[in-house]
Amino acid sequence: MKFKKNQVLHIGLLAAMPEELGNILDSLIEIRHLNYGDFDLYSGKLQLKNNNFILITAAWSGWGKVSAARAATRIIATKYKDMQIDFLLFSGVAGAVSQELQQWDIIISDKVMQHDMDARPLFEKFVVPSIKEKEIYADKTLLEIFHKSLKQINKIEYLYNFGNIYRGLIATGDMFISDKKKLSKLKKEIPSLLAVEMEGAAVAQVAYQENIPWVIIRTISDEADDNAENDFNDFLKKYKTLSWALIRYILEDISY
Repeated sequence: MKFKKNQVLHIGLLAAMPEELGNILDSLIEIRHLNYGDFDLYSGKLQLKNNNFILITAAWSGWGKVSAARAATRIIATKYKDMQIDFLLFSGVAGAVSQELQQWDIIISDKVMQHDMDARPLFEKFVVPSIKEKEIYADKTLLEIFHKSLKQINKIEYLYNFGNIYRGLIATGDMFISDKKKLSKLKKEIPSLLAVEMEGAAVAQVAYQENIPWVIIRTISDEADDNAENDFNDFLKKYKTLSWALIRYILEDISY
């Protein structure tokens, strides 16, 4: 995608849990609420420091690939102020696979895949039959813009909790991984894998098939091992106070 000077952006913002978008609704004005069964969608204006604004349509999908795909589809189909979304951002937490990663490190995914996709013998393992690919790649322009912005967060005092910034492969599956044997198997099958979660690749597939640029940002909450449950719950309590601050900083930064 290409950004134009003085362009008003409409950004689709998605997370699995309320904690992953924090107090976003407190920062939006002219909010419109849409309800679809047990799914709620919010659109509003975010006033920027330069007195410009961006439009945001945000939602919490719930856990898992089906819920994430449903939410992504709803957001992509939503217009606000007669504008469809320009791109889709998924933000949240993930379990580390790479031993380099620590809690509070951030990964921006240049590609995603489904680690539980297996249509053998009709397709090679991990290939998604509908698109005939194992991996789905993020929009290069978005990737560079967000990566450049994230590399500056160590200069922002109120974002001091966040650690190092990484860029690479994130894998999605309908399971919360807290087993060393499963983790070891994933490492062997997908050597370049950085982290695992439960929604990203489903969102990316919907966006890819709908021709919508996307990017996924994940903060490491645990090491996807035997301590993952406790680490995850403890981390989430702290993360919810900073999740929106991180996203807002990025949106402000890329809008100048």
